[in-house]
This record gives sequence, structure tokens and C-alpha cells, in this order.
Amino acid sequence: MSDVVILNYADLVEGKDLSAEIAKAYGPGGLGICGVKGVPGLQEARKKLLPFAYQLSQLGSETLASYERPEATYCIGWSHGKEMFKGKADMAKGSFYANPLWDDPAEGNEEVRKKYPYGASKNVWVKELPAMEGAFKETGRLVYDTAELLVKHCDKLVQSRHPSHGSRLHELAFTKSKMLAGRLLHYFAPSADASPDENWCGWHNDNSVITGLVPALWLYEDTGEEAPASAVSGSGGLYIQGRDRSVIRVSLPPDCLGFQIGEASQILSGGVLVATPHQVRPLAGKQERPICRETFALFIEPQWDAPIGPPEGVGYDSVLKEEESELIPPLSKRLKITKDAAPVIFGEYLGDSFKEYYNLNN
Repeated sequence: MSDVVILNYADLVEGKDLSAEIAKAYGPGGLGICGVKGVPGLQEARKKLLPFAYQLSQLGSETLASYERPEATYCIGWSHGKEMFKGKADMAKGSFYANPLWDDPAEGNEEVRKKYPYGASKNVWVKELPAMEGAFKETGRLVYDTAELLVKHCDKLVQSRHPSHGSRLHELAFTKSKMLAGRLLHYFAPSADASPDENWCGWHNDNSVITGLVPALWLYEDTGEEAPASAVSGSGGLYIQGRDRSVIRVSLPPDCLGFQIGEASQILSGGVLVATPHQVRPLAGKQERPICRETFALFIEPQWDAPIGPPEGVGYDSVLKEEESELIPPLSKRLKITKDAAPVIFGEYLGDSFKEYYNLNN
């Protein structure tokens, strides 16, 4: 935890100069993640929402199938076994996706919905868990509002290096965008015969401007009761590859929201902010009782048709400097840069990223 920058919510609100802290967390030498402590209402929202991830997993496959939306590329509603990992259907986690702020981000525009189904589809909510919608939206709003404060500070850092940047991160992710992906996650306890190196989630970079993370809740799979800290300490959870290629376990305190910087910020900042590869691992070794993990992530992104590119006078070479190409598909392969180095459309870059990750895992 000593390597993870922890910010105070009050400092974000008051506008304190946090440039040094932001650079340490998100700059070329950072882990690409920071924590924000003291967020009002976090504990209440966390305890209200995360148990629904477990409850979803208990509804039964037939009920859950009714909430799958293949026409939205499974980026709305329930998704389990639809992603591929190491050539096999990923059965390690179940996800429920929704936009916590806009039930119809396309505002009825079917043409837009058809072109960008993963970002512009309508929400669907689970009738069997009527209180989940409110908890999902409440937590999503809390993460969104905190992220907005943090992104304004990120803009200040980038602007200090590239004055032409202005406040483009905030403008493209908040002022001009309704593209939000809230993901409520249930990581199933590994089977008794699972291999020691089996992971819940493969290495990847987020495509977002910023991703908010609610601290995970660890439960006994058989009863849904919370597992004591002694049963889950020391292993499992979020792992990040550091800039020196070392792999680091990040365990955010329950009173901290986590925020990972995404590739959209790396592009828009001209490499001042840099995304890092990360994955999620189960607890090491065999457990006396199977333990699952519940969490919530909010991917805050530019609008699907937004053009994104580095600040004026900054080349894409600054964005792609020291790009990762072993753990993840290289960004240069997913970012279709034209000869004139024109901005790329975010939704197209996102679609190309989906394809390259699929190819990597098959």
C-alpha cells in the first residue's frame, strides 16, 4: 500500500494543488491508480450494492439468461461465459452492466444505438431484485461525482505541461458524454481442481478516461456471509504491472474509492498520464470454504462519436512511448492512426480494442 497514492476527498473539493500526487500516481513512473479516502456515503453505498452481485449469481441460469442482451454485445444486462479467456469461455465471473446515470444514453436514436451498441443501448433491470436498481444508480453517481473532481485535477497537471490541452479530459468525459459503463461483478470461487495460476481476469488496460473502483467485498460462496479479514489477507484481488515490469498487488482500504487511469486519458494527455496493465486473481491456495469476490467498477468514457487525440503540437509517439506489447495487444495496433495523425473516433478505437483482445484470447 505504500506505493499507492491516497488522496483526501476534502482536498479534491477544496481545489488543493495535487499536481505532484497526480503525477506520482498516473505519470510514466506511477502505478496508474490512486485511492480517495473520506468520500461521504461510500461505506453505506458499498454495503448496499455489492451483496446484489452475489444475489444475482444465485438466481439461476434461466432467469439470468432473460437479462442477457446479445444485441448490446452483452455490455448491458447480465453476462457470464460470453467473453473468452485463453481460448475458453470465461466462466470465472458474472457481470451485470448498466449506465447508472442515463437509462437511455442514445435518447431514442436507434441509428446511434445500432452503430455503437456497447455504449448506447438501453438499460435493463432485474425484476427479482427490485432494490438493486436504486443501489446501482446511487453508487454509480457517487463514483461519478468523485471521479469528476479528480479528473479536473488531472486536467490541471496536463495543462501545466501542454497549455493547449485546456480541460479536455473533463470536457470529453463529463460535459459532452453520456457513455458510462457500470459493471457489478461476482467472481465465482475457484473450483477445487483449479490450477494454482488460474486467474479471475486476464491482463488488460482500461479504455476509459478513468475507471472508478469500489473496494471489494469477500463472501463465502456457500452462504453469502462476509469472510473475515484473516481469511482474505495477503493474496487475491487486483494486481498491476508496474513500469519496471514488476507485478504488484493493490489492496485498497474499505474506506477508499480506487481510480485507475485509462488509455483515453493517455491519448488525450499526450502521454502525461499513462494506463497500466492489470488483472484480478483469486485467493492463493485451497480455502477451507470457497470464497467469492464482489465489486463494482464504473468506466467513464468519451462519447462514442468523440474524436480523441493528443494536445496540439504533441505527436502520437508521446502517447505510444514504451507501450506494452507482451501482456496486452499493443495500443498502436488498436489505435488506427492516419498518415495526417488526425484524431480517432473513440467508439471505433473501442471496437478495435474489443476485437484485438478477443484475438489475443483465442
